[in-house]
Amino acid sequence: MTADNFVNYLDSVTETANGWTARCPAHNDSRASLSIGQAEDRILIRCFAGCSAREIVESLGLHLRDLFTKTRA
Repeated sequence: MTADNFVNYLDSVTETANGWTARCPAHNDSRASLSIGQAEDRILIRCFAGCSAREIVESLGLHLRDLFTKTRA
């Protein structure tokens, strides 16, 4: 998955200079507190309210492995 695909799972997505912001699906978010970015081989996510990456992806029905864009050999 790429960050472009990942943001399709989110609400209130806004593109920024470094990626995107969106409402965090892991808590009752009234404003965009989730930051999403793309590194070479992974999607970077950070909730400024303190939700973990695991909480975020599981609330979307995804797994942590879905944040990696390349299969590791």
